[in-house]
Amino acid sequence: MKTQQIWKCGFLVVMVLGSILTACTKYDTPMEVEEEGKTASRASIEKYVLWINLDGAGGGDLAKNAFPENGTIKGMLPHSRYSWNGMEAEHVEGENYTSTAENAIASASMLTGNIPLRHGMSDNTYQSEQVFDPDFDESLKAYPGFFQYITDYNKSMKTLAITPWKTLNDKLLDEASVTITSTSDEETLSKALQNIDEENNRVIYLSFRSVLDAAVSGGGWNTGNTAYVEAMSKMDDYIGQLLDAVRARPNYYYEDWLVVVTSNHGGTANGTYGGMSLEERNMFGVFYYDHFTQSKEMNPGVIEDVLCFDQSFYGTVIDSITRTPDLKDIATMRQIYSPDSLDGGMTVEFIMAARPSNSHSYVPWNQDGINILKKGNWYVKLDHTYTSGAASFFGQSDGTMSQNGAANFLNPMVHTLTSTMRLYNSEAYIEKKEEAGNEYDQNGNYVGGDQWGNITPPYTKSIFKRRGKLALYNYYDGIKKTPSGTIIEKEVDWEKQYFTDNTNLEINGGMRNSCRYILEIRIWNKEFAPEEVVNYSNKLKLTSSDPNYQHLIGYWQFYKGDNGLYIQDDSIVVNQIKTVKKRFVKNRSIGEDGKEVVEYEYRDIPTEGIRLRKKIVGADGKSYYTNIKKEEGDILRYMTMPNTLYQTMLTDGRMMESVLPVPAVLEWMGVSFPTETTRDQKFKTSKLDGVASSYEAESKKVVWRGMFLGDYTKDLEWRDYDK
Repeated sequence: MKTQQIWKCGFLVVMVLGSILTACTKYDTPMEVEEEGKTASRASIEKYVLWINLDGAGGGDLAKNAFPENGTIKGMLPHSRYSWNGMEAEHVEGENYTSTAENAIASASMLTGNIPLRHGMSDNTYQSEQVFDPDFDESLKAYPGFFQYITDYNKSMKTLAITPWKTLNDKLLDEASVTITSTSDEETLSKALQNIDEENNRVIYLSFRSVLDAAVSGGGWNTGNTAYVEAMSKMDDYIGQLLDAVRARPNYYYEDWLVVVTSNHGGTANGTYGGMSLEERNMFGVFYYDHFTQSKEMNPGVIEDVLCFDQSFYGTVIDSITRTPDLKDIATMRQIYSPDSLDGGMTVEFIMAARPSNSHSYVPWNQDGINILKKGNWYVKLDHTYTSGAASFFGQSDGTMSQNGAANFLNPMVHTLTSTMRLYNSEAYIEKKEEAGNEYDQNGNYVGGDQWGNITPPYTKSIFKRRGKLALYNYYDGIKKTPSGTIIEKEVDWEKQYFTDNTNLEINGGMRNSCRYILEIRIWNKEFAPEEVVNYSNKLKLTSSDPNYQHLIGYWQFYKGDNGLYIQDDSIVVNQIKTVKKRFVKNRSIGEDGKEVVEYEYRDIPTEGIRLRKKIVGADGKSYYTNIKKEEGDILRYMTMPNTLYQTMLTDGRMMESVLPVPAVLEWMGVSFPTETTRDQKFKTSKLDGVASSYEAESKKVVWRGMFLGDYTKDLEWRDYDK
């Protein structure tokens, strides 16, 4: 004790002398920060995290209004990034999951930063249910609790976890320096206050269960449950005490604390929870830092009832111009979705959210690329399952299929792939080719004609062709995948018949992933400018009032809807564009210059929906595709998800999700986001579902997207301006 007192006195003397020496030289170097005579190098400033989870507190107006108006939480908001409306990640077992008080699936999603389909935990054992397929899976993936990433970053960093759940502590929080299983919320608070005062834990995770108990026993998640409101008020007071303890730390001035307050799920007005209703999935998140200057409430909204496009599904849009027995119900010959027009343009947009394979990984090692949308002379391809995508028209692509192994679609966020093309400076012409006939063979020997003695003399053959230049660009989330200034200009010179795309448009179902959510497919009869691509990558459910709606020739929305608005009889995805103008040849002739002269006319013809099919195995062991019939129990599955379109997040931020706190904590602490790769290191993706990595052509770097906290760089420099 005596030694400690001597040390304190000596420290005070040094500080006083330091203040005298530096009083006239404020901010001598940018590496110094000071307050009232206190000086420290910027390198000595450390970051801290206090994460407080209120189990089962729900979200939305229910949670917002339950906190006292003049309480701690409401007082934090002016310096917070927050979202009252949130969404727990979808469950592995869907609505068949029966939750206990601990709600392992919700807890596992929050603490691993992964959706259940990826972390694979479905009960209170916290054991991941891995399925190993040696012919397909790369390996058995593991998705640990977030303390594992902090330990890997700095083994000496002290951390603390206090929760009332022993198995959770043992299985997911065991990498914390100290893990405590409390017997009550009062004990959790007491031990947390003691540790904040006496220890230097850089990351602290606390879990309180009083709100959950009050909601279950007091009458459910509703405003009439006074027990719930009282419990939320008590938690508000607890959070205030914890903040006071943080601010009372001796070196608080040199510490940057991120305080995170979350719930992990909600419940119904009747007191049930653990299901997939919006009430049960509702949650909130408040991310507070004393010096955040740009507080923001984020609510980009949800996308309701999106079709789960199962791996066995296959889709076809009838677009053939040939009458065959299977097309006998088609009244008019088609070929609508073919960019066969001279001086024509076309834009294809594909909006999707992916889910992992049965190995819980997005990057199985041997999955080749696949044409997810396919016609005869164009396709949209996703390379290596869901990595960087691109399109090809008339055999030409811009070469951006898989730059630097950037894994674009590899996470559960909603992404858009857009491809634009324009065929210009084009012309139809006749190529004259001299043919030798068959009187002599290629060596000049007389052969006397064919096997019947028929002789074909030398002649001039006329070949009808088209040629021109093709401009082609691919965009991911509205961002061009080729650097600005790069001209993707390809020469196209084909025989005329190859421009006739006499095939159906197909949506491939053989991706071998457990499911994916296709939101919309749009095909336009014009080339979009870059600013139009950005604009439409951010839009869903277009209406006829849209200025470019008239240019849509195919528009399929994969939502549930009512009365067959989007999907009819569980088997046909409706084309929102009912008729299109189709160009037909009215007259064809050869001009005086020897070039083909074509006169066209336009007619309105009806469009086709996407005919969904499912894969079955026949008695002979072979796979077949057949109709999906509602009366046979083939009910399609739908999911509601947050709107995580990239351009939406840029303007409206991110809705609170189960997978967001972990990347926010790691980002704050300076811990690199963990990644996983294929076996040959060809493709890489985030190991956290809350953030995505993508290649950006301008910087030629893989960048992270989807962070919740925004750019707070300047906010961390507050000491430079605090005088």
